[in-house]
Amino acid sequence: MAETTQPTQMTRGAVGAGSGLVPSGGNMLASVRNVTSQPGFQRAMPTMIAALAVVLGLAAYLYMLEPARTTLYASLSEADKANVVESLTNAGIEVTLDPVTGDVLVPVGDYHRSRMSLAAQGLPTSAPEGYAALGDIPMGTSRSVETVRLKQAQEIELARSINEISAVQAARVHLALPERSAFVRHQEAPTASVFLQLASGRRLDEGQVEAIVNLVSTSVTGMARENVTVIDQTGRLLSKSLDDPASILTDTQLQYRMRLEGIYRSRIESLVTPIVGPGNVNAQVNIEIDFTRNEVTEERVDPEGTALRSEQNTLDVAANAEARGVPGATSNTAPSEAEIADRQAASPSGAGQSENRSSSEVRNYEVSRRVSTTMSPSNRIVKIDAALLLRTQMVIDPETGVAQPQNMSPETMADIERLVSSAIGLSAARGDNLTVTAQPFVSTLEGVSVDWFQTDWIENLAKQIVTVLLLAVITLGVIRPLLNRVLVPSGGAAMGHGGMSEIEAEALESVEVGDGETLEDIKAKLKPKKSNISLEMLDTANTYDDKVAIIRMIVGDEAGRVSNVFKQMMKKELDQKA
Repeated sequence: MAETTQPTQMTRGAVGAGSGLVPSGGNMLASVRNVTSQPGFQRAMPTMIAALAVVLGLAAYLYMLEPARTTLYASLSEADKANVVESLTNAGIEVTLDPVTGDVLVPVGDYHRSRMSLAAQGLPTSAPEGYAALGDIPMGTSRSVETVRLKQAQEIELARSINEISAVQAARVHLALPERSAFVRHQEAPTASVFLQLASGRRLDEGQVEAIVNLVSTSVTGMARENVTVIDQTGRLLSKSLDDPASILTDTQLQYRMRLEGIYRSRIESLVTPIVGPGNVNAQVNIEIDFTRNEVTEERVDPEGTALRSEQNTLDVAANAEARGVPGATSNTAPSEAEIADRQAASPSGAGQSENRSSSEVRNYEVSRRVSTTMSPSNRIVKIDAALLLRTQMVIDPETGVAQPQNMSPETMADIERLVSSAIGLSAARGDNLTVTAQPFVSTLEGVSVDWFQTDWIENLAKQIVTVLLLAVITLGVIRPLLNRVLVPSGGAAMGHGGMSEIEAEALESVEVGDGETLEDIKAKLKPKKSNISLEMLDTANTYDDKVAIIRMIVGDEAGRVSNVFKQMMKKELDQKA
């Protein structure tokens, strides 16, 4: 009894180890073997291997596609970083940000192209810190190097200040600071040049240019305003208007003329639109303006209107006494005061004396006069030329059904002309001119006719069809045979199931192994029933291996009959030979 039981147990162990149908919980290796030895796992093994190979191939391909990256810009502001990333993305460059430092990274092959593309757009806009570079000057640096570094710092700081203007996209400042001399006559004034890159569609007015000039001139000691030059990216000199008052006046005059013409044009359109309808009128006005200023000073004198301003009378009286005394030296001496008194007392008044009288009279009269200063008004309109274009209305002919242009009546045209003349103040004495005409407007533009096979959608459709055909050829001619070779082994279905046919494999999957069953019991379950095996199955078998498996199963069940058939065939053949 013991001898009979022991071989049975060994057989069950062999079944479990050999077939893998009986699960074992010994160790991990045995469990893996049990899983891998399952028929379903073995059938799916080629598909799993192919899928794993495809995944690994895609991973390797993506890894090889990922290019090596380098730092394009570091320590950018958030605004500049956003502008740089957007610009490079629009240019088709794969840009990423370093997750740790936030630096802008680009592929190594696109480094120079990225720098050129950003430089063409004026990015990044932020300039480096100017005075921060002064802290990096080492000890023992020469004075000339310190001077150059200081000038560079000043240029950078001025450029940073100018960049804050909204219309300025980028700025560069060049300072020419001459060396100081001990002699006054050898002193040279410093100069500066400012290069501006304006934003697209933006411009600087005269006030902003003057502000930039004042900023630079006041930031450098001894620099005059006229020594600062400002230009833009087109090479246009912006600071010329500061030294040329005529240019300022010309720009102002042009703006005034354009504004006045716009006012007159809007008056005409607002007046005529209710008559002809919106979109049916177009007006243009040309105004000649005299901007000269004349100042005349006139002085008029009235000869009849006089007035005594001042009068002066003068009377001159001169008395001469007769000569007396003995001629000689004594007489030539001056008399004493006593002698003079005695002489005057002895002679009566006027006796012996002569008098000379003269009188003069001066009268100043104020003549009536008038001084007037006449200043002719500036911005005087010399002539107005206006043109008014009206749309001709299209009327459908009831008989033909075709739209025909209908001209306006002369009365309507005359009314419109009088209204416009009154609205803009036309003067015949001044030589103003007004032209009113009606013409049909072009509503639709006729393009060039193109053949149907030359249209864009036909070309796109042809490209898509060719692409689909190429994909189909590649899929059916290349990919499918490769998948068949990978997923379906050369040995047919029998090799895929460990030497078993599909019928045997299906039977193996349907078998349930219970505890205590021997190998003979399992084989009995694996044997197909006689009722399920017939000669008709040969006709329904798909492959040669399936037909061979069916014949083997028939021979196994009907071995005696098959042997008798072969014996009869051999005997008949021997009889024929005899």
